[in-house]
Amino acid sequence: MKKILFIVAILSVTVACNRKSQLVYLNDVANETLGSVKAPVYLIKPGDVLSIQIYTQDPNISRLFNLANTQTATSSIYNSEISTYITGFSVSDSGEVNLPVIGKVRVAEHSVRDAQESIQLAADRYLKDALVVVKLLSFRVIVLGEVKRPGTYTNYKDNLNIFEAIGLAGDLSDFGKRNNVLVLRNTPQGVKTFRMDLQDKNIITSEGFFLLPNDTVIVEPRSGKVMALNTPNIQLLLSTLTTVLLFLNFLKK
Repeated sequence: MKKILFIVAILSVTVACNRKSQLVYLNDVANETLGSVKAPVYLIKPGDVLSIQIYTQDPNISRLFNLANTQTATSSIYNSEISTYITGFSVSDSGEVNLPVIGKVRVAEHSVRDAQESIQLAADRYLKDALVVVKLLSFRVIVLGEVKRPGTYTNYKDNLNIFEAIGLAGDLSDFGKRNNVLVLRNTPQGVKTFRMDLQDKNIITSEGFFLLPNDTVIVEPRSGKVMALNTPNIQLLLSTLTTVLLFLNFLKK
């Protein structure tokens, strides 16, 4: 009888507990300097949305070259998320942006920096003191699965790594499988996949460590999730079994 009760107690604890090693990141890191991989350079594609600002010393002239932004600034949706797409310039199917006064400038297959230089050269034909600033507005990633806030997130920096993307989604849930996160990436050759171990320090040098626009991150559940979801039922069963065993033991006495 005591052996049975002991087994029941062990099962109850096993069902309820997680191992620490399942819940930490980079658990093999000591006091060391990790390697790194250079963030990939994203090349602009048709359909991307760019923020393009052209500044001069004369505000009136600047407004001529930023007409779309000036008109939208007075609208009620200027501070909403959708305003970034209205004030931005979409890259056409031919790979060009159409700017006020300047006209069409090809930016597809350019990095953001190279696109800025191309637009700067075009602006210099009209202005002596122009300053062009270009930002990519359509850098979005999708984070799904066992995270606290799955969804689509916009990145306003030049690059984004997988830990930052998971941070935007509120971190992994208690059931997130940290050693087998899937990254999907659209390429001209098809969808490329990466399996990422967030517990391995070598992830820093992986090709999938830095995300690109429109990447999808999928966090799979640990095998213990089904058991955990059934924990209330299992605990009720174990509690009932314990009660029955104690009652039977009482009757024997």
